[in-house]
Amino acid sequence: MRYAITIFLIIWIGANTFAQVNNPELKVYINIAENNNPELKAMDLKYQQALEKVPQVKSLPDPTFSAGVFIQPIETRVGAQKAKLSVSQMFPWFGTLGAKEQQASLQAHAIYLRYLDARSKLQMNVTTSWLDIVLTDQKIFFTQKRIEVLDLLEKQSLKRYESDQTDMVNVLYIQMLKEELISKLELFKDKRNTQKTGFNKLLNRDLSTDVNTPEDNSFLLISSIANKDIEFTKHYRVASWDQMVESAQYGEKASKLNALPKFGVGLDYAILSKRTDMNVADNGQDAIMPMLSVSIPIFRKKYKAAIKVNEFKQQEYEELKTAEMNQLELELQQALELYKIGIRNTDLYQNLIAKAKQSYEILSSSYESSTKRYEEVLNMQQKIWIYEQKQIEAQIQVQKSLAHFKYLEADSYGATTKNLDNK
Repeated sequence: MRYAITIFLIIWIGANTFAQVNNPELKVYINIAENNNPELKAMDLKYQQALEKVPQVKSLPDPTFSAGVFIQPIETRVGAQKAKLSVSQMFPWFGTLGAKEQQASLQAHAIYLRYLDARSKLQMNVTTSWLDIVLTDQKIFFTQKRIEVLDLLEKQSLKRYESDQTDMVNVLYIQMLKEELISKLELFKDKRNTQKTGFNKLLNRDLSTDVNTPEDNSFLLISSIANKDIEFTKHYRVASWDQMVESAQYGEKASKLNALPKFGVGLDYAILSKRTDMNVADNGQDAIMPMLSVSIPIFRKKYKAAIKVNEFKQQEYEELKTAEMNQLELELQQALELYKIGIRNTDLYQNLIAKAKQSYEILSSSYESSTKRYEEVLNMQQKIWIYEQKQIEAQIQVQKSLAHFKYLEADSYGATTKNLDNK
């Protein structure tokens, strides 16, 4: 028995001594998600729509053209007026179009910042989903190794039982442990299939596509936080509301300018026929008449209401900005808590693994003299596996918190409105 357990320890230690290799899988998956994720594509299209609104709002109203023919020509001194052509163009008050353009541009920039936030959040979600699969693969690995060792121990125990060197209860005990682990292994495999489906949905690819995880888990040891004091005033989620507040300010300005008179210029062209009964100066000469029009904004309620709406929008966006700041601060605290717990548990299980291995050596050396020691040896061996698995769970927890920190550190510095094809 001791020989079998010693063989297992050699296998187990060798299996967990990984070579240093590059692990580009996660970066590749993030790139695939950024290119394929439907929600991110929808945000891209929403931004493109917002950009197309800018030339719409900054354009002048369409000019109007009219033509009329007199059924009964109107006689004038220089001839009968047969037809009339008119063209006119209205102009809003000075600065109105500029204010509307700024309003639409700021709204588009706010959507662009939300797009950047969605992309950053997608990176975090892909990372955490991938880490969940890494953890499940580690659990499958440990469980398979435990089953292999219990198979070996079961064979050894049966031989010892046949030679009356041990009790049948020891054989049954090993079989019970093995059956329990086989059930757990199937559960882990089912869980991985579900996780794989969710991960592939993030990448918007075939759900049956396999997900690769690294055999080298040394990346789990990288656990330092660059900055715990994060300033959220430039975070995408906050900066987008700043853009919306400024947009509402320009909307208020545009509403005030809309309440001022609008001017129009035009030209009337009258077609005249020559008089045949007499010859007068300018006989039959067509008439051209420049026109000037002014709209008089008498009904003020609609203009006042439009101004008030934009004032309310500014207050609304300020409140939403405050709520976003509060939520980000809460997420920071949660990520920090997750990080601290992961670090503490990593250190805890590192210490427990060392003590469990030491206890295992002591128990295995005195195993031959006691049946009770036999169960203690198995239990201690189980503890080593469990602690090793718990340590990896803690390391995964740390990596998830670091992914969240990376998302929270994203800010809008240098994020200018631009076409997303060039992002």
